[in-house]
Amino acid sequence: MDKLSNKMVVIIGFAVIGLGLFLITSDYFTGKKDKAYEKVSISLYSESEGEVVDNTPQNIAAADISTTVESPSNDQYLGVLKIDKINLEQGFYDKGNPLNNVGKSVTLLGPSNYPDQKNGNTILVAHSGSSYLGYFKHLYQLKVGDLATIKYKGKTYVYKIVNIYNDTKDGDVTIYRNRNKTTLTLITCTKDDDTKQTIYIAELQE
Repeated sequence: MDKLSNKMVVIIGFAVIGLGLFLITSDYFTGKKDKAYEKVSISLYSESEGEVVDNTPQNIAAADISTTVESPSNDQYLGVLKIDKINLEQGFYDKGNPLNNVGKSVTLLGPSNYPDQKNGNTILVAHSGSSYLGYFKHLYQLKVGDLATIKYKGKTYVYKIVNIYNDTKDGDVTIYRNRNKTTLTLITCTKDDDTKQTIYIAELQE
């Protein structure tokens, strides 16, 4: 009888432990799911015979891209990116403008949404380095918590950097962002590493 009781105690003990582990891991994975980040692959650019070519894919789901607005004239910016910490203030053009090219300016990628689209993602890329095209040459100085702004259609949008990470420079870049947030993504080559590119994710401050 004592042996049977001991077995029952052991069985009940394991059952309680198992139930506890299940509840803990269930809460953990539910939390991770609630905070899941969007994983989006987009092609960047490559240099061919000295000319910069935009390799942005054209098969992005329509729901992920805002409707293209009428492009401004070549001497008129669509918006202006400003980051006080690194003394950066640079305009960028609309997607259909010939000057919207990394060989000429800070570039708004094709899969981008415009800043006024709720839960959208504005994606800007530019070269780093010491040339006159190195608009993002000081981005490496940014840290999580730093601010960036975009002036667009007479309104200023303020973003706070929430994540910085590197990705292999292979013609594609993966963007991890919270789909429930309106975001700004900045992409450039990683300082002192020709094999990597750095991605800065910033969220709009309400």
